[in-house]
Amino acid sequence: MQGDNDNHEPMFNLPRVIMVFILLSAGIFIGRTWYLSGDGAATFLLTFCFTPMRYHYLTTGDGFPGGWAAGLWSPFTYVFLSPSLQSLIFDMLWLAAFGTAVARRFGALRFILFTAVAAAIGAGLFWLLSGSGETVLLGPNFVVAALLGAAIRFIYSAGIAGILTMGGDAWRQPALGIVEMWSNVRVLQLLGFIFAANALFAILYASSGLDGRALLQNALGYIVGILLFSLFDPRPTAVDRVG
Repeated sequence: MQGDNDNHEPMFNLPRVIMVFILLSAGIFIGRTWYLSGDGAATFLLTFCFTPMRYHYLTTGDGFPGGWAAGLWSPFTYVFLSPSLQSLIFDMLWLAAFGTAVARRFGALRFILFTAVAAAIGAGLFWLLSGSGETVLLGPNFVVAALLGAAIRFIYSAGIAGILTMGGDAWRQPALGIVEMWSNVRVLQLLGFIFAANALFAILYASSGLDGRALLQNALGYIVGILLFSLFDPRPTAVDRVG
């Protein structure tokens, strides 16, 4: 596979870091669903998912899969654990759509650091919102939401179509400042589309018992991505642009 910035079109029009994320997530899903038994799959998930229960058991001296080491890695590894094939496909499609422009703009290392920080924040917010703590966090939903929030800062010139077509050259555009965003019509349209989509999902899945906290966490993910963006962006903002 050719480099992300080569002039020739690669076989897959995705940055390598996105391809690695997708292949790793798919490989883990196939491995635990096809090659692990029910108990083995459950132990695997409890070892690498994020759950506040882990820290309760560890502080009381009771065993929990993965031990204290898992307490360190689970705030990051949960993003590779999609709970179902449908979730895996959906998550990876949105990752490709929203993460590609951010990966091209940040480069691989900054992209990895951004997703790691977003994952840790998502785990912390999940803990705060989980109430009794007897729940588990699986999948990259929060990270994907943060990537979309980050993308909004600079992909405004391409609009909704620019995001869904993986950004084109919009990733090269100067980013808007946080204050400047709220006076940009394209940004407001994007935000309106995003929150309308969230409301639609809330209505569609209300009868299936979907926890409203998951929808709230996605909304918080957008905000986290918008705020984190400036810490990792190597390019100038619109207000710094010469001329």
